[in-house]
Amino acid sequence: MQNNQTLLRSNIHQELFPDELVLEAFGKLNPTSAERTAYFFDCWCDSKNNKFMIKEIINSQRKILVADINLVLKDMGLKQMWDYQIKGSEIRFRRSEDLAMFKLSWNHDR
Repeated sequence: MQNNQTLLRSNIHQELFPDELVLEAFGKLNPTSAERTAYFFDCWCDSKNNKFMIKEIINSQRKILVADINLVLKDMGLKQMWDYQIKGSEIRFRRSEDLAMFKLSWNHDR
């Protein structure tokens, strides 16, 4: 039987914050935005050793590059915010194995 809270969240919200990951991380399905912010900030800080630097590009091309990167990572089965985060010219991965697989998959000349 589905939890009523599940029915109140949009499909987009469910995609970004899947029930199983939210329950595992927060112990409940409805963490506050402050709790989510603190959690994902901690994830960013904890993953400092698993970073990949994106070469500097013009701002107008950055959105295209980030979209391409997100596509590669999605194809690898990784979930944004949970498995990796992109900020500025840096990608940080939660697991070193994911960073290694990304390096093998990514064409550095893009």
